[in-house]
Amino acid sequence: LPDAGCARAGGVLMVANDRLHTVEAGSSARAVGRMLGVLFPDAVTVLDVTYGNGRFWDGSADVQVTGLDILPDRAPDVCGDFTALPFLDGAVDLVIFDPPYLTDMSKSNPGRMGARFGSFASIGQLRAAVQQGCREAWRVSRIGVIVKVQNYGHASVSVRMTRWVEEIFPHDAYGEVHLARSNKIQDRKWRDQLSVHSNSATFLAYRHGDQRHIR
Repeated sequence: LPDAGCARAGGVLMVANDRLHTVEAGSSARAVGRMLGVLFPDAVTVLDVTYGNGRFWDGSADVQVTGLDILPDRAPDVCGDFTALPFLDGAVDLVIFDPPYLTDMSKSNPGRMGARFGSFASIGQLRAAVQQGCREAWRVSRIGVIVKVQNYGHASVSVRMTRWVEEIFPHDAYGEVHLARSNKIQDRKWRDQLSVHSNSATFLAYRHGDQRHIR
């Protein structure tokens, strides 16, 4: 007999599972851990090039993490810029990074989001940094790369960060996960809503070599 984790739909037995899906909920660390287990089970060494507060890591991922950040007080291992990594080609198995996405924030009053995540002067500068970060991540990785970005609206214009990433890598993504957030940070300066507010981020995974999914 089906247990509490099973149900029938159209005569088909539906079994609840804990598989990795294209749309996930929960923390970034949970999403990263599951992507490593499914898409990069052969990765041992990981370089996190935008370490920040270490929110990609909760101790569940069975990898050796080196944390890099441009701010010395947030860099647990190496202080550096993700657009110019101080590592040799193929130095680590996997590179993961979560580039900033905010632009043209006031330096005197950056608001809640700008104060937390930092800001680039323009969309053009942001795009150049993200794409250079992708090139560097690909260069120093031996097995692959995971990039976390998001598509959003800014100044009445659609910003497609996933497209920027796709332009750099030599083939389609090996895997793609959209992480939905139930609570989105709101800035007090936001009043009228003129577009759909993004409450999700996209993790794009790329592997060197053959893109076939095999055991």
